[in-house]
Amino acid sequence: MNTRRPKVLHADDNPRVLSFVGPELIAAGFEYVSVNSGTEALAKVETEHPDMVVLDVMLGDTNLNGLDVCKKIREAGHKVPVIFLTVRDRADDSGTMKRAFSVGGTDYVSKREELRRIEERMGLIPTEFLERKSDVDELLTRIRAHLAEKLPTTEYNNGLKIDFESEHAYVQKSGEWKKVNLSAAQFRILRTLAINEGKGVTKTALLDIAGGQSDGDGDRALQSHIYRLRELIEPDPRNPLFVLTYHRIGYRFGGNKSTE
Repeated sequence: MNTRRPKVLHADDNPRVLSFVGPELIAAGFEYVSVNSGTEALAKVETEHPDMVVLDVMLGDTNLNGLDVCKKIREAGHKVPVIFLTVRDRADDSGTMKRAFSVGGTDYVSKREELRRIEERMGLIPTEFLERKSDVDELLTRIRAHLAEKLPTTEYNNGLKIDFESEHAYVQKSGEWKKVNLSAAQFRILRTLAINEGKGVTKTALLDIAGGQSDGDGDRALQSHIYRLRELIEPDPRNPLFVLTYHRIGYRFGGNKSTE
């Protein structure tokens, strides 16, 4: 039986961005539809019925930018998740980020690879994060996280079960499944790690998904979430099997799906 691939509609007026985002999303198992204007994006939402919309904030159109497109999508009654992808650094552009959420945006990701190249052209030293993590991987992490509720309940070896739709986790004790009392942030962290299939997820992505900030306090909050998560789901928290540290990146999921 064929399983329908989740469909992602991507609107960006920069052909180069479409050229490197598209193949990566297709390789990751998504159906990919691209357009280069806000007008086309609105039309495709009606005809293609995407599971996810990725919008460039500016779209090179002062009359119908990405923020306007998102607002019109919501006014038409569509609840499809919308991720904004922009070259603007979110840390220095909080006004745009706030407006993105006010018009119904679901998430907001910077084109960090473009930022790295801009920094290089300006003779600036790229940040450590930009040197080791591309924006496409970051986007894939967010897309998977926001589409996770469509996934079936999954059991993993060593006694862990995740119900993605109801946002509950269970551990197996004495042959019985026991519900784990995870906070919303802890479950979002676990879900994001699990759906990224053992790939490293950056601390920045996990902080954003958990609702924290990328600063000293945010780092401590993430460490606290990880510590508590391991205490709750790991057979031996000191030797974790599921929530693994990924050197210099962040964390990854070590669970293997049960074949029983």
